Amino acid sequence: MERTKKTFVSICEFPFVLKLPILFFSLYGVFGPFVNLAYHISKKGVGFESTLKYYFGNPDEMIPPLGLVSFLEVMHFHTWSQAAVIFILTFLFSLTCFREKLKATVIILTFISSLGHIFLPTLTRFVSRKFVYLLFLDTVLLSSCIIFISLTLIFEVVKRKK
Repeated sequence: MERTKKTFVSICEFPFVLKLPILFFSLYGVFGPFVNLAYHISKKGVGFESTLKYYFGNPDEMIPPLGLVSFLEVMHFHTWSQAAVIFILTFLFSLTCFREKLKATVIILTFISSLGHIFLPTLTRFVSRKFVYLLFLDTVLLSSCIIFISLTLIFEVVKRKK
């Protein structure tokens, strides 16, 4: 029996009706990180010290420290919602025209940074304040991956079939 190499259909080959939800979902992916940034700035302020003050509180300003339950509430929601969104984005990204190694790298980085986004705030508060630096780097990486994947998907949707 002769083995044939299976080829997967690229997004640019999808019918128009399948491209539409991908396009709109990808638009959410482009704007989502900016909404997230605005939310965090309005809640925590800008910079490492502001983030640490938000997590650890400040008695002089009558800001209470966040307790474990606060972190678990955020982690509980983010664990499932981020996993779903990241899975959908990376699955669709796997159907793009990029090389397999690049796709695998971006997919792995996206999932790893998503885990960091879930766990690093808690590690910053309860293990070491130094995790705040990794938290900032991780946020930049996750946002960059989501924006890159989303823009790639938009490009694939509008690209003509060969």
